[in-house]
Amino acid sequence: MNILVLFGSSVLGYFLVSLIAGKRAQERGRVKSLKLKVKNYVFHIHHWFGSGIILGNLLVMNWYNAVVYGLLIGSIIQGLTYKDFYKIIYRRNSDKK
Repeated sequence: MNILVLFGSSVLGYFLVSLIAGKRAQERGRVKSLKLKVKNYVFHIHHWFGSGIILGNLLVMNWYNAVVYGLLIGSIIQGLTYKDFYKIIYRRNSDKK
């Protein structure tokens, strides 16, 4: 039963984040991306990266909830579908917005 809850909440997480995030890379969604600008560099904290950090912390703390894990996994999977998912640190002049 737990695996079904995990799978179902992963699918739900994927679609919920799809509704909130931009449809394509570099497109603003309903929630603005977290970008930290320091001198000539931009640090883009992608939602998949933030979800991964949260999931990693929950694993380290040995706290488990199938729904929460599933929502985070769905968010990570959805974020990795963008073509620029790997661009975390880049020069400011290459920032499109």
